[in-house]
Amino acid sequence: MTQENVSSTPVDGDDPQTTTAGCFPADGYEFTIGNQGPEINMILHLSVLTNLGGPGAFGVELTGSIDGPPIIELRTGVIFSGIDSVSDFLNNPFEPFSIAFEYLFDLPMFGEDFAYETTDSPVDGPVGDATC
Repeated sequence: MTQENVSSTPVDGDDPQTTTAGCFPADGYEFTIGNQGPEINMILHLSVLTNLGGPGAFGVELTGSIDGPPIIELRTGVIFSGIDSVSDFLNNPFEPFSIAFEYLFDLPMFGEDFAYETTDSPVDGPVGDATC
C-alpha cells in the first residue's frame, strides 16, 4: 500500500471551499491498495480536523477497478459548512453538517443492464443530505 498527500488544483485558486466531485474539498490523502490487477484507489478527507471551525469534510472516496474503468465507486462522509456564530452552533450543533453519499456499481463487460447508481443517503437523523 502506498500513501501520498494529494492536493488537487482548486478551480478558484486556493479557496478551501472549492470542492471535487462528491462535495469534498479539493485536497485529501490518496492511498492505492493493490499493484497488479484489482486495485482500490482511496482519497481520505480530514479537513474538518485540519481546518478547525472552518468549512471542511470528514470522509472517503473509494474507486475499485480491474485494469480498466471503475467497477465500484463509493463517496461518503460528513460535510461541515463551518461555524459562523458560536451561539448558533451551540443552539443547533447539527445544522452546519450534512451527509455526502454517492454509490456506483457497474459491470461494463455485461452491458448497461448491469449498473446501479444512487445518491440517496442511507442515513436518517438530524443531519441533512449534502446538495452537490
